[in-house]
Amino acid sequence: MARKLTKAERLVDEQMLAMIEWASDHPGWHNIGNLDATKKAAELLAKRGVIEIWKETGLYRLKPPAR
Repeated sequence: MARKLTKAERLVDEQMLAMIEWASDHPGWHNIGNLDATKKAAELLAKRGVIEIWKETGLYRLKPPAR
């Protein structure tokens, strides 16, 4: 049986999905923002290889496909 997510975990999951949806509709670099949930979501997506983060600017984009 799956464990029930906490409110904070659900927020991070929602933020990850929102970031992926936005980036897929708008190619290019996008601001991560200042919310803790958004920063955590970006870190998790980067660890999973879905996005890349330009740390100096606080921007992210979908990781380009491997050639």
